[in-house]
Amino acid sequence: MIGVVLGAASAWGALEIGRTNFAEQYGAWHFNRAAGSTAAGPYSRAIIARDGLLALSAREAMYFTLFADDQGRPLSESCIYELTGRDLDARWWSVTLYADDSFLAQNNDRAHSVDASRISYSADGYWRARVSPVKGDAANWISSRAARREFSLTLRVYNPQRDFRPSEQTLPRLTTLSCAGGG
Repeated sequence: MIGVVLGAASAWGALEIGRTNFAEQYGAWHFNRAAGSTAAGPYSRAIIARDGLLALSAREAMYFTLFADDQGRPLSESCIYELTGRDLDARWWSVTLYADDSFLAQNNDRAHSVDASRISYSADGYWRARVSPVKGDAANWISSRAARREFSLTLRVYNPQRDFRPSEQTLPRLTTLSCAGGG
């Protein structure tokens, strides 16, 4: 019986805590190089299966996930964020919001993501997307309405160029603009 309890606790720890521990980190973005690889170990495969990620090989797609804001706090529907980035050296990219249950937020806003084919760039060469429950005056918007606490953002980089190297400088940056209740 003790073995079953220890085994269950180990599995829970690997899935809940290991989500970030089995990943490389670039700024606040987490990246699991083993995703989509035959080299993925059992913990990586379990985490990928639990999160519902159908991972392609890194030559086809790279997946980066953001769980926390620029202050290290879990992402929350009660906050307004700005995601800022430059075009990525890849065939195509997208950023999608997943609610706390790892599914798309259940709303009718039709703003679950932004991508390379539909993003507006500023004169400085950067794109900006507001992540919030309401669009306001944002040109690019990802709706967090009904995402609840601890949602995540997933950046998918499809067909990255051979010289694509993820870093804090190449990946989008998330800034907290405000939070309801000052939190």
